[in-house]
Amino acid sequence: MNYTTISCRIDGAVATVAFNRPEIHNAFNATVIAELTHAFTEISRSPVRVVVLTGEGKSFCSGADLNWMRSVINQSFEEHLSEATHSPSCFI
Repeated sequence: MNYTTISCRIDGAVATVAFNRPEIHNAFNATVIAELTHAFTEISRSPVRVVVLTGEGKSFCSGADLNWMRSVINQSFEEHLSEATHSPSCFI
C-alpha cells in the first residue's frame, strides 16, 4: 500500500515505521491512525520480529493534529464511538 502520512519498510525480520509529516511535527490525525493500523496489521502477518517506530524530521510525534481535533469536536457521541471501535479490517 502507498501511505501518505507514514512510511513502512521491512528488511528481513525488522520493520521500520516512520511518521512522515515533519512539517507539522508528525502530529497524528485519522489518516495517520488508519495507515498505522494497516501497517501494523500487515506487519503482524509477516515474519517481522522487531519494529522500530520513528518520526521524520526533528520531532518524533507532537500528538494530535489540532486542525483534526477542531474538525471532530462537533461529532456526536455515536460518531466518536464508531470511529474509536472500527475493526482494523476496515482499513485494509
